[in-house]
Amino acid sequence: MDARGLDRSDRRWHCPAVEVKTVSFERLQRDKRKARLRDVRRLARGEVTPEQLQDENSLVPMNATISIIDLRETLERYYGK
Repeated sequence: MDARGLDRSDRRWHCPAVEVKTVSFERLQRDKRKARLRDVRRLARGEVTPEQLQDENSLVPMNATISIIDLRETLERYYGK
């Protein structure tokens, strides 16, 4: 990647699908409640199992393997020495 890739004024690098916008806390909470209600309804209809739903909503898939090569370095980086 060249330096222009980081220049936001260069419109050739603009990606319209990734827009920065401000979202209120209330909007986030409302969206979260809607998603929870949708999940409850899907469970009730038998469209998904609780395990499938948990996997869909997880940041890390249930079958993922996470390796920490240097635990000490990782802890120091996140929590200080």
